[in-house]
Amino acid sequence: MMTRIMRFPCLLLAGLLVGPLVFAQRQTTELSTDWRFVRRDVGAQAPVDAQWATVQVPHTWNAADAQNGLAADPGERDGYYRGAGWYERALPLPAMLTGKRVFVRFEAVSTVADVYVNGHHLGQHRGAFGAFCFEITPYVCAGGPNTLRVRADNSRFPDVAPLQGDFSMFGGVYRPVTVLVTDAVCLSPLDYGSPGVELRVDRLDTAQAELTVGVRLSSGLPVATPVEVEVAVADATGRVVVTQRQPVALAAAENTRVALRVVVPQPHRWQGRADPYLYAAQIRVLREGRVVDEMAQPLGLRTIAITQEQGVLLNGQPYPIHGVNRHQDRLDKGWALAPADHDEDFRLMVEMGVTAVRFAHYQQSEYVHQLCDRLGLLVWEEIPLVDRLSGLPQFAANARQQLTELILQNGNHPSVGFWGLFNELNAVWAEQPGPEPAALIAELRQYARQLDATRPLVAASWLREPSPLHTLPEWIAFNVYPGWYWGTPEDFQPLVAQLSDSLGGQRLGISEYGAGASVRQHQEGVLTPPASTGTRFHPEEWQTELHERLWAQMRGNPRLWGTFIWNMFDFAVDKRDEGDTPGRNDKGLVTYDRQTRKDAFYFYQANWTEAPMVYVVARRLTPRQQARTEVKVYSNCAEVELFLNGQSLGTVRPDAVRIARWPSVTLRAGENVVRAVARGAGREVADHVQWTLTPGPSLSP
Repeated sequence: MMTRIMRFPCLLLAGLLVGPLVFAQRQTTELSTDWRFVRRDVGAQAPVDAQWATVQVPHTWNAADAQNGLAADPGERDGYYRGAGWYERALPLPAMLTGKRVFVRFEAVSTVADVYVNGHHLGQHRGAFGAFCFEITPYVCAGGPNTLRVRADNSRFPDVAPLQGDFSMFGGVYRPVTVLVTDAVCLSPLDYGSPGVELRVDRLDTAQAELTVGVRLSSGLPVATPVEVEVAVADATGRVVVTQRQPVALAAAENTRVALRVVVPQPHRWQGRADPYLYAAQIRVLREGRVVDEMAQPLGLRTIAITQEQGVLLNGQPYPIHGVNRHQDRLDKGWALAPADHDEDFRLMVEMGVTAVRFAHYQQSEYVHQLCDRLGLLVWEEIPLVDRLSGLPQFAANARQQLTELILQNGNHPSVGFWGLFNELNAVWAEQPGPEPAALIAELRQYARQLDATRPLVAASWLREPSPLHTLPEWIAFNVYPGWYWGTPEDFQPLVAQLSDSLGGQRLGISEYGAGASVRQHQEGVLTPPASTGTRFHPEEWQTELHERLWAQMRGNPRLWGTFIWNMFDFAVDKRDEGDTPGRNDKGLVTYDRQTRKDAFYFYQANWTEAPMVYVVARRLTPRQQARTEVKVYSNCAEVELFLNGQSLGTVRPDAVRIARWPSVTLRAGENVVRAVARGAGREVADHVQWTLTPGPSLSP
């Protein structure tokens, strides 16, 4: 939690009373370069010497060791360094600060952060995923020199969620850091790191949208002062469609919240992937008629609900949840990602036809929320209550804090559709049992409803038997892995029926399903799951087969409100040792380096997109030892013709899950070219692969 939020009006006033009255609009400076870093707990007063490296923020010290497997560093409990590191850099500030206030804002630090300016301890933030902000006005000098120092610590803490999880916990200042310089009266950045503005759609129809705009004001003036708050809503062309002003009498050194009612005529709705239309809400603070602070927030006019009769409704209409899960790391970078990395991830999702993404199992970056707003992807947000809880009262307080940060920091994004309360609590693989979670989850549900009554509350469970945890969220979802960790893919439908019946027939979500796959490991002939998923053999073809058979049971299933594949991308779990790479969960549909789309990626693209496509399956299964084989082709076109070495093998219409099959094709010895041509709606698309048939040992173990 943020143990100290420093507000020093008395010290601040000394600066405000000197010199002429100054009106200053907000200045924002990102601190990305010229950081010095040492991966040791050196202390707040340690000199910066040759052991401190020069780094850029975002930064993590675990980019290599948290992805290379437990055995690579057996001296560390988790297989990678979890401890403290220190950062320092100079603070760039204007030469004049008269009448101004200064704040420093961190978008995220893993896991516990202590922040110092010019040797003064500003406070501590506990939690790896939410933003936080401190006022530093009393401690800085106009023009400098000023020094910012941060202690980051990604150790395990008994009072900070998550206590554990099936993913690596990268340490560091891994999201942007900014310095804000504002007027003495400003939109407060101190409200749990939020923008200080809350946008809520109270009523929406074809004639108008009725909004409540909550504005958090902060004054550092020594006397009461009248101000005005203005909200101007502009459409996507920049044309202002409505402006609302409200006078406010601010008391001396006061922080207060005001609410404005705003009506947008003839609203253009945010319609997800079909039409992610965005307005912009410009919020201004005026003193003596002059703007002293302002910011813009995204505004998407939409309603979201889950119903028993029709599943997810976006603006009152059924909306297909073709979902994936996403972790925020990638090869050799860990959590320290650049905007271009996020851009690539979400381009791949759109290419595959994704309509919804679950941020598992924590709040992700502000940039990806902006991407989802613009792309029309619905987001399932959740707090990191993973596997087990602590009985400490401080842990419950930390859970409330992280839920507050999640909702206040992200509630203005129209893409956010669901608030998630937990994932797999009291999991059987928890390192030690935790207390009964129902009481805390009930409290968090009530608290979330107070903060935001407009979005469904959901959660992900692994439990098969009835549990109070399944009725505490408004809508429950389940992590299920038939055909991978247990059973066969055909066990899915009976399990869904059983779980739904245990809840009186309520619709369920499937929050996770999938299988591991290496693009370097393959299996010919009759496909079977690995004897043990913890082994080194994760053939790509079984992942493909499993997704085909599971999606056939999911599509149109009236017992489900949405499904989310585990996972969109391979990700780091340093304690895992399976598949072709230690330290890797390989259930992604795209490899960890984002260079290879696995076969299952194209299966969903065929089912979830409309632009004509065709894809020959098992393209990496070469060389081959079996001359006779089935050829499968994915396509969303009306028909597909297959050619083997230039000779047509006939035309086939894809089935209900967009698979065209030629069950008995004979390859010749040596090189074979397999080409598929798909036709539909007056268009033709083609794909080809080259397979080699050669005698030798089987590719299967």
